[in-house]
Amino acid sequence: MLHEEELFTRITTSSADLDNILGGGISCKEVTEIGGIPGIGKTQIGIQLAVNVQIPVDCRGLGGKAIYIDTEGSFMVERVLQIAKACAEEMSANYDFSRNGLPSGQVLMQPQDFLENIICYRVCSYTEQIALVNSLDKIICAHREVVLLNQAANKYTEGSLQLSLALGDSWSHACTNRIILYWNGNERYAYIDKSPSLRSRSAPYAVTSSGIRNLVSDSKRMKMM
Repeated sequence: MLHEEELFTRITTSSADLDNILGGGISCKEVTEIGGIPGIGKTQIGIQLAVNVQIPVDCRGLGGKAIYIDTEGSFMVERVLQIAKACAEEMSANYDFSRNGLPSGQVLMQPQDFLENIICYRVCSYTEQIALVNSLDKIICAHREVVLLNQAANKYTEGSLQLSLALGDSWSHACTNRIILYWNGNERYAYIDKSPSLRSRSAPYAVTSSGIRNLVSDSKRMKMM
């Protein structure tokens, strides 16, 4: 089993700090739940993963495709292309062209290539979603990495309102890993709330024009300037 686990690949989040607490990225062949309040970056992480799963094997990626099930109408083509452009530029900047006999500076993938490899389904009802999920086995093969983006909601418990994930307790036992996104002042953080193989830790992250990246603190910004 340990040998099999080593063969599983992970999808980078494009944030080294996040990848570090996740053991290298989002694990394949597991169900990972990412929850948090509106505006914390759940959709941004979802789009980033849909792009990053396509990073070629030569660039230490999976070379896969993505299925994105949109239940809110938040999937934005313009944002996908923006994140894909940044990903393509980083791949070209870090790729060893000489080792692979290719001209230096060649573009490995165009932003449109990433977009064409994302199959997006817009579902508007519970019955549509169930029907789609039941048909996924006919579409998905090999690596199966499932990421669920879950809203946080207020729940009245023991005389007070507490923040809890919207799908409730019954779903909480279905996922393998759970990541809670939260604000710490003006900074975004991710916390591993549940995992059979990862210890509970937190890491900061940032939502930038290029996508999900490491958080650059004010002190680091001053040094860079």
